Amino acid sequence: MKKCCPNLPIAFIIIFMVGAFIYYQYSFTSMIKIDFTQDSFYTDTNGSLSLFTPESKHYNLCIYNSFLKEQEDFLQKNLKNEIPLLGIDFYQQGQNIFKEKNFNLVRISSTLMLKLIHGFNIKTLPQCFVIKQDDKNPMQYTHLKDFGFYKVMNFKTNNTKE
Repeated sequence: MKKCCPNLPIAFIIIFMVGAFIYYQYSFTSMIKIDFTQDSFYTDTNGSLSLFTPESKHYNLCIYNSFLKEQEDFLQKNLKNEIPLLGIDFYQQGQNIFKEKNFNLVRISSTLMLKLIHGFNIKTLPQCFVIKQDDKNPMQYTHLKDFGFYKVMNFKTNNTKE
């Protein structure tokens, strides 16, 4: 007696594996997490470096190039939206170009810089991303990716100011 569909179990296994791979790719890479207890952000206070401790529920994380003057205009535009700005100079020069209350110039390690560049998929500078405080862990901030496959899956989520 012949079996009805001998290739059906193989097709089911292939479809299951593809679905598991897509779910894994989405669930573990759809958001970037910044944990201020593990990722060290330093700020200059009174001439000495100290650890940055977040105090706001939202931050506008901007990575920019301090050697290009037109990027100061970009940062100035992002300062107008009432969300505190965390400025990360790509070259880590440490020159605070703004003395405004909402602007925090932070320095990070090169390992963390590479993590942010890879996580946010940064190809050009300047780039800004809104990060939001996690409800369960106040020292952890997240940002949902909103491009490509993630844009389709996160269509209900708004990454801008609430």
